[in-house]
Amino acid sequence: MASVRGRSVQLRLWVAFALGCTVGGAFTGVVLGVFSGLLSPLTAGLRLGLFVLAALALAVLDLVQPVLRLPQRKELIPQEVFHRGMGRGGFRFGLEYGCGFRTLVPSAASYIAAVFLLCAVLPLPYAVLLGAVFGLSRSLAVLQYVLLGAPGWQAFLARHSRLLERAGSLVALAALVASAVLLLA
Repeated sequence: MASVRGRSVQLRLWVAFALGCTVGGAFTGVVLGVFSGLLSPLTAGLRLGLFVLAALALAVLDLVQPVLRLPQRKELIPQEVFHRGMGRGGFRFGLEYGCGFRTLVPSAASYIAAVFLLCAVLPLPYAVLLGAVFGLSRSLAVLQYVLLGAPGWQAFLARHSRLLERAGSLVALAALVASAVLLLA
């Protein structure tokens, strides 16, 4: 949004982007919610153990690697999504970004959340809601960029990027393991 001048215009574009991210995340929630049914025959205790083991492995992997090396697309979302206008492009970009399948994922937090959804075997509406929240949360960095301005946000990220990614993985690990214990134990 650096090429768009004026905070009010940037905020309107962020709303389109955030809506796209939320819809994309909800789609991911649907997919993971449906696939979680494959794990439903397993006992809750076994699913809890699988989740804790996978979540710990992902968090440790994130902490020890200088750059997270997990399956993901290495290409960026193409600029062609903006050919039909900034608002529509912001929504489409958000849709692809929010689902988490078509962009870089710099932290294990997304993978930990996905494993949680698979192992928790939640009712589908809850899986969709969690996916939507995941998508919306992916749009918050852009909102911070709009509110702080380019120089402040870019300087902050330059100093703290990998630290924030790792912290996000640890927060996701703690919150989702606690949730899994409450749900499955």
